[in-house]
Amino acid sequence: MLTNIAPDTITYEDFDVYLTNYDLNKKRLPDSFEGLQELRYKDIPEVIAQRKKDGEAFLEKSEVQSLVEWKLKFGTYRPSLAKLVASNPVEDVQKTTSSAFSLMSDDPDPSKAISTLSKLKGIGPATASLLLSCYDPETIPFFSDELFRWLHWQPDFKNSNTKKRKSKGNDDDGNSNRKINYTAKEYASIFEKTTALRQRLSQEAGKTITAVDIEKAAYTIGKTAENDKAHGRIGVEPEAPVETKDLCPPSPKRRKTRKIPNVS
Repeated sequence: MLTNIAPDTITYEDFDVYLTNYDLNKKRLPDSFEGLQELRYKDIPEVIAQRKKDGEAFLEKSEVQSLVEWKLKFGTYRPSLAKLVASNPVEDVQKTTSSAFSLMSDDPDPSKAISTLSKLKGIGPATASLLLSCYDPETIPFFSDELFRWLHWQPDFKNSNTKKRKSKGNDDDGNSNRKINYTAKEYASIFEKTTALRQRLSQEAGKTITAVDIEKAAYTIGKTAENDKAHGRIGVEPEAPVETKDLCPPSPKRRKTRKIPNVS
């Protein structure tokens, strides 16, 4: 049984179990989800890389909209967010993303680029980090709920008979319902912790562990924790990568929506 999932101490061997689990479950996604996965992790990053070689990296408005659609399907469902993003003029999207990517070329700290992208309607720190992650998948993490919660408050994988303790930064639900404000300050913490983690795991593994790898593993860890709590078995982790439909994102019809969009 995997017992060490805390980001400060998780081994590469255990980390790889969750990363592999993510890739296995990707095969179970509906076709519409699979297409968005290809855009997010392969097609759009490759297009940006080619544009960078050609002299200017930027995103088309349609590409930003596809990334937002991916974010809404795999994260908190906010239908109003897509409308806000769609209201941006094509020229503004190209110019703003180009400026943000140029900042990343000069400074590995993403804070200025995050601020630049946030000038677009419907783009907050979380969505901005998604766009930057496509520009630099190796070092820039996407501000996902699962990654934030894993890096800051580890899911309670203790035996279900063990009494959970309340403490600052923890709630009765193992942090799965912990409010996230999606601020630039929170993202700065994610970036710092992800950088330290990927550097440590890369050294241990003897190969490059990317920010995208950490994002995927964190997603599996978070969904595993939610699944265990839902079935009343806090602490049951897979001994080997297994396929489970519980790790797939829910249909938008089954999600709660927010009346007032919280731009992230």
